[in-house]
Amino acid sequence: MGGGSGGSYSTSSSTLINNHQELAKEFPLDHQGKFGTYSNPNVQQVFSDNPEKTARYFFEKLGKGGNHRPLENGKGEQSTFGGPRESSVVFRPTSSSDGSPTVSIVIKGPDGISYKIHIVNPKQEK
Repeated sequence: MGGGSGGSYSTSSSTLINNHQELAKEFPLDHQGKFGTYSNPNVQQVFSDNPEKTARYFFEKLGKGGNHRPLENGKGEQSTFGGPRESSVVFRPTSSSDGSPTVSIVIKGPDGISYKIHIVNPKQEK
């Protein structure tokens, strides 16, 4: 157990950081510590023959140990890691920009990172 008022903050953020590092054993990170390849600022692409299955896999692996709940609009799921500033992972089966399944990652704290991953089928890319 962490001591002091920041104990749960560091524990929760480190859980998501650990999940991120664990998933990186299967899906390599780029030079910025993000999954996939650059698409737009704060947006990466991961290619998969089964985009929804892959996006759900990312969500389950990254969200392990978090508080899972459906999004308020009913169009996806969120896993949060409590503390003064919540870190989170969000799964949306369909993004509003290109229709691909999307995973958003927000890791708060000194080593924080925030970005979206669009999981796309390489056969459908132009």
